Amino acid sequence: MLVNAAYAKIEVEFDYWFDIMRTENLAMCDWTNRLEYDKHQFEYTVVETTPAGNFLLGMYRVSLRDRTYDCEYFQALYYPCCHAIACCAQSWLDWATYVHEVYTMSKVFSVYRMRFLPHILEGLWPLYAGPTIVPDPNMRRARERRPRSTRFRNTMDEADTSWSKRCGLYRQTGHTRRTCPQ
Repeated sequence: MLVNAAYAKIEVEFDYWFDIMRTENLAMCDWTNRLEYDKHQFEYTVVETTPAGNFLLGMYRVSLRDRTYDCEYFQALYYPCCHAIACCAQSWLDWATYVHEVYTMSKVFSVYRMRFLPHILEGLWPLYAGPTIVPDPNMRRARERRPRSTRFRNTMDEADTSWSKRCGLYRQTGHTRRTCPQ
């Protein structure tokens, strides 16, 4: 319910979810009451705890005037986080004023005013007159078997020539277990 309230796009939806939260689970709303604030500067400190109130989950500084939050959600998406919404609810401020104009319905609809051209069938494409790019087959990843090793080999990796291969079953030289005659 808290997530639904925090990510509500319209005020009516936020009020709906926040009222349900307030009536059904007051402990969930309790962390919004743990606010220290300077009302003149619109500076808040939100202490987030577990619903039981015995574990501290985080402490966030919220500046509604500068539109900065310690969780950096607003700076990234220009949309108020749940901490900012709690501060707005505490001070009886409209949280919708802190939503960037790009999230308004008029801006969303303006995206679809543009015409989208359908894809042209490949057979109708114009002939390409540019350079032909030929990929290096050695750089291509093998489709089957184990991937080719990209390790740089040195003298440590060279096999000792004095050792000859022996059969894993009979310990005889001249053949391996795979090519064992018996």
